[in-house]
Amino acid sequence: METTSNIIPEFEKLFRQKLQLNNCKLKKKRQENNYEITTPAKDIFLMYWCEFPEIKLIYQAVGIRTPQTAVYERAIRSHINSCVSSLQESIMITAQEV
Repeated sequence: METTSNIIPEFEKLFRQKLQLNNCKLKKKRQENNYEITTPAKDIFLMYWCEFPEIKLIYQAVGIRTPQTAVYERAIRSHINSCVSSLQESIMITAQEV
């Protein structure tokens, strides 16, 4: 069975790929399991978790929150859910093969 230490790098890889579709950038912070997501509109979101896959996403108020901010937030949340679901499915398939 996959361990969290194996899953997190795979999550990061998938998530970066998804964010690139929206021209967003992912930056890993110094603290473990803390990330900063920057959108083309210069919005900043903080993503973190204490226990994976319970991921929190917070909008960092650095300017005016626009309708575009909400669009990016929905897209990022969708990417998070998609990546977590994909990993969970692959873990279940791997577990069934064993």
